[in-house]
Amino acid sequence: MKLGIVYKTESKKAEVLFSQIKDYLKIKGHELVGEKRLKEAKYILSLGGDGTLIHMSCEFASIGVPFVGINTGNLGFLTAIEAENWQEAVDKILADEVFISKRIILDAKVGKDEFRAINEVVIKSLYRVVELEVKVNDEEFLKITGDGVIISSQTGSTAYSLSAGGPIVDPDLDCLLITPINPIGLPIPSVVISPEDVVQVGIKKGEDISLVIDGQEHTKLTAEQIVSVSRGKYNVSFGYFDKHQFLKSLNAKFGLASRLTV
Repeated sequence: MKLGIVYKTESKKAEVLFSQIKDYLKIKGHELVGEKRLKEAKYILSLGGDGTLIHMSCEFASIGVPFVGINTGNLGFLTAIEAENWQEAVDKILADEVFISKRIILDAKVGKDEFRAINEVVIKSLYRVVELEVKVNDEEFLKITGDGVIISSQTGSTAYSLSAGGPIVDPDLDCLLITPINPIGLPIPSVVISPEDVVQVGIKKGEDISLVIDGQEHTKLTAEQIVSVSRGKYNVSFGYFDKHQFLKSLNAKFGLASRLTV
């Protein structure tokens, strides 16, 4: 079997793990392919946290190879297994004991500029209140006066959208979520819409406004610009070793089953 491995070179923990997996694959008689040959791999191992998995899988989405995250970071909600269990992970991958979870990707456009996101596209003001007009399929839908708005995929429902009061969505349910950020006045609930819908966010008023892609890429926006968000051309696939990984991760990371009730 051919496998690929991606990681941030500045991470010492990931670099050590890479060497261990590389030696193990050689002993097992399997081939490790480099970044230029990742499309030949059956699976790609991502060594790092959620950020590394999101960034790498988004960058290589067009090749259609599933990514399996081995957590060397902190939260590791999207990753499949912790770093200390890497050998168990590799053995299951080599035995093809992997459950594939396909997720949609978001495409965002501002004028001629195009962006790709796995978690969310955010339009927000850094210091001042911003006024936004949100349309869905060119129809007026929502006006927001506040800090901004989050357009997320189901994958991003457990990221920034959740912090802003949005719902947790099962990753098997393709959808878009529209979640206002600290709206002024009466609370505005998060809305879940079809993945085939197109969301247009118009900036009516505000300063220091940024377009933020998956919490990493920032682009300055000005009044009267329109951000269009839709389902992307590609999907991304994450590999797990448990069919019910999502529910188990919710309990492990958020402690839902052990929460106290009053």
